Amino acid sequence: MDALLLAVLALMIIFLVMQNRRRKKDVEAMQNTLEVGVQVILHAGIKGKVLSVSEDELEIESGKGTKLRVLRGAVGKVLPAEEK
Repeated sequence: MDALLLAVLALMIIFLVMQNRRRKKDVEAMQNTLEVGVQVILHAGIKGKVLSVSEDELEIESGKGTKLRVLRGAVGKVLPAEEK
C-alpha cells in the first residue's frame, strides 16, 4: 500500500515538473515572437503596440501616444493580427 502511494506521489511530481517546463517553453516562444508593430497585453492589463525591441526591454505605445519601457517578462499575451 505504501509503495503504491509513493508511486502515485512520484507520478504527480513528475507531471507537475513536465507541465512547468512546457509552460516556460511556451512563454519563451511567445517572447521570441515580439517584434515592432505587434499588439501586446502586459500582465498589468495594459494594452499597447510595440515600438521598439531590445534584448530585454520593449518600448510600447498605449493609448493617446503614451510610451512605456517595459521588460520582456511583463508581456502576458501577444494579440493576433485580427484583434487589433
